Amino acid sequence: MFYRLALTSGLMLASAFALDRAALAQSVDIPFNGTVPVQASFSTPVTGTAEPSFSGSSVETPTQLESQTPATIGVQSSTPATITVSPPRFISGPTSDPAGTTYIGFLKFGSTTVRSDVGGGSAALPAGSSDLEVSMLVGRPDSFTPGTYIYAITLTITP
Repeated sequence: MFYRLALTSGLMLASAFALDRAALAQSVDIPFNGTVPVQASFSTPVTGTAEPSFSGSSVETPTQLESQTPATIGVQSSTPATITVSPPRFISGPTSDPAGTTYIGFLKFGSTTVRSDVGGGSAALPAGSSDLEVSMLVGRPDSFTPGTYIYAITLTITP
């Protein structure tokens, strides 16, 4: 009989310790973060053309080079973003631009028109597909030497 009492007491103590250990178990949530970036892609641009024009008192030699046909490019954006147009930058030509040259880049899409020299050259770009027109104006204090000039404008999309 004492044997049964000892066996029962031993089983009760063993189960109490086993249950007590189960009560000490804990769990934790491990967080994972991920960011889905704004995705924007440009189509292949169609090059625009620029022609000389006359400004101020100069009627014999051109002092300005401005777009006659805008360059066109399509853009696809997954979410609304900001698009910025840079001023034109000189790539090549018979003579480099002298000090005092004015550079203005223009961007048009929908009813929005942006100038690189106004408001940082930025505008809100809606999500979806947009057709962009890019133009430029370069005004020199001196006349352009005859020849072929190449300028480039950069478009930047930021979230």
